[in-house]
Amino acid sequence: MIRRLLSALLVVTVIPAISLQAQWWKVTLPEDVWLSQIGFSANVGFLQHQGMFTIPASPICCQPYEGGSGSTFALSVFARHEITKHMRLILRGTFVPMNGSFTQDQSILVSGGGQALSRTYLDTKMNWVGGEFLVDFRVINPLRIMGGMSFGSYLSPTFSQKEILIEPATGTFENGRRERNETSNRELTGVPSPALGAVIGIGYDVPMTENHSVVLTPEILYTIPLANTVEGLDWKTNLLRAGVSVAFTMNAPEPPTPVERRREEFVDSLLVEVAPDADDARVRGIDRIVLDTVVGTDLVTITERAYRTDTVYYPKPPELAAAIKARAVEASGALKDVFTINVSTQYVTEALPVLPALFFESQTITISPRYHQVEKGTDFKLSDVAPRTTAVHRDILNILGERMQKNPSSTVRLRGTADPTTESADCDLAQKRAASVKDYLIRVWGIADSRITIQTGGACAPDRPTRRLSEEGYAENRRVEIASDNLDLLASVAKRRFNEARTIDPPRLQFDPTGTSTKFVTDWELEATTGAQQLFAQSGKGLPSVTMQDLSIAVADKMRSGEPVNVRLKINGIRRSTASASTQLTIKKDTMNVELERLTLTLFEVASDEISAIAEEQIKTFVENVPAGSSVIVRGFADMLGNAEFNKKLSQKRADAVCETIKKYLRKKVDVQCNDITTDKFPPGIESYNTPEERFLSRTVQIEVKKTRK
Repeated sequence: MIRRLLSALLVVTVIPAISLQAQWWKVTLPEDVWLSQIGFSANVGFLQHQGMFTIPASPICCQPYEGGSGSTFALSVFARHEITKHMRLILRGTFVPMNGSFTQDQSILVSGGGQALSRTYLDTKMNWVGGEFLVDFRVINPLRIMGGMSFGSYLSPTFSQKEILIEPATGTFENGRRERNETSNRELTGVPSPALGAVIGIGYDVPMTENHSVVLTPEILYTIPLANTVEGLDWKTNLLRAGVSVAFTMNAPEPPTPVERRREEFVDSLLVEVAPDADDARVRGIDRIVLDTVVGTDLVTITERAYRTDTVYYPKPPELAAAIKARAVEASGALKDVFTINVSTQYVTEALPVLPALFFESQTITISPRYHQVEKGTDFKLSDVAPRTTAVHRDILNILGERMQKNPSSTVRLRGTADPTTESADCDLAQKRAASVKDYLIRVWGIADSRITIQTGGACAPDRPTRRLSEEGYAENRRVEIASDNLDLLASVAKRRFNEARTIDPPRLQFDPTGTSTKFVTDWELEATTGAQQLFAQSGKGLPSVTMQDLSIAVADKMRSGEPVNVRLKINGIRRSTASASTQLTIKKDTMNVELERLTLTLFEVASDEISAIAEEQIKTFVENVPAGSSVIVRGFADMLGNAEFNKKLSQKRADAVCETIKKYLRKKVDVQCNDITTDKFPPGIESYNTPEERFLSRTVQIEVKKTRK
């Protein structure tokens, strides 16, 4: 009911406004005037001659002409006038060449009584000039049909005729020639005047201007004669024309002033708040139209201004609340609300091992981006390398290059290998890998070519390949091995003294988000930081729940005494809403009185417990500095891949071999312990087994000396 009333109001207000505007701006349209036009037309034509005749003035011997066809053209001028908007009268003056060509073959007798074939040619020339009176009806605008009469005269009708002997190829007529009965440009008599015809046609008006001052009309006309072309002869000529006419209107109305229509919208919004999880919606209001017309000399501007008020339903972002509480989870599993994170640290002096091999990706000869590469040797500083076995290995090229640069008499041998399973122990691939390492040492560190030898000949798989049929095993066999008679080149990296976290209490934390919003939450993030450094982070979809976080030694190493750990819970909700809560944890670090000195050996071959020359030299140097009364712990590690029982036995064998070597060179009274075998955790400095170098560095024996810190 309301919609009907508004529609009625719109009609009452808008229609009078439109009528008023029409009084200001009055335009005469072509439909308001009976148009008078003059013009011209041009057509191509097709003549069709029908009948059975001969020319009396120039007969042929036997068969009459039966018909013929030909092309022509037509030119017309015309005047036309509308007597209604659906009918108009047309008077046309037309010129059409009505030439004709006819042939007729005859079977005749030639001199000597022989049978022959002759052909008679008749050419007629005449021009029809006359008028056409037509009535034109508009069927469906702008399609029109026409009908009427034509009347006119044939001007200068003439004909030419001759007969030619076609067969046989030899022989003549009675005149001794192969042609006879020649008549040229002779007047054709008996042509009727006036020559009448019935005309029908169809046209299609195409106005070229808005006021119809110029109209283009494609047209087709067909003329049927009402009498013979020559009186007394059965000969009629039909004319088909197709072309176009151009008409110029004598009384065309003035062209309408160009009209530019504009629309402007003015929208107000009524805001309605809905529930946060409701959909956004806009309900369009009813337009109120106001017309504004500006009439200029060259342009009429009609501006339609639409005013309406839309109703906008918008969900308000929810107000979320976040809460977080941290509890300590003791080793027994008991929870503790008030606690301090206690980290015990120990000074460690460690000789970091050098693994004399570089590992390559499958089917490649390019040094992996895992290895630190510099543009020139001066860009490398050994002091910048982190005190971790993996970090030392990632800089092996630079460590080797710097040592060779400082020891000009030293040389190295490089042996490239390829995996026998996935790379078919390809020697070309293996040699190119070794060449890429050599190129780096020459290009970056300036080592002379003669000091670097690439081993050739023999098999191109490792002497002791990893035989595990998995990608881990295949990756370990794609490498370049480094060897040298100078043990200093591949010796452990110089000892460094650093403070290492040993224990952390509590070992686990619990984070309880009780008090956090339970509606409209989409996901959450939990992050712990100390200063600008992130310690750990967790995240999840939906509502946060009670979360556990283990505190590892690696996390403990990042903590600083007196610098709190900030734990922040951030929740995200619908409509981009967020909330966060945080809590602080106190850190206390104590340094133990016992100091460690550590040597890690990684020179064991795959599945071997044999002590290499380099390892033996390192052990000898290491134990010479062990003070009397110290404890020496020999700890074996395995990589936790493959058979666990085999790894444990192998680790024990390696530890026993190291212990025997220690005792061989030990000259002081110390406590040597050789039974600490570890197969269920990473060795120091190793955080995963994802890369072949990490797995190699995990197959190790670590010598650790405990002594009182001074």
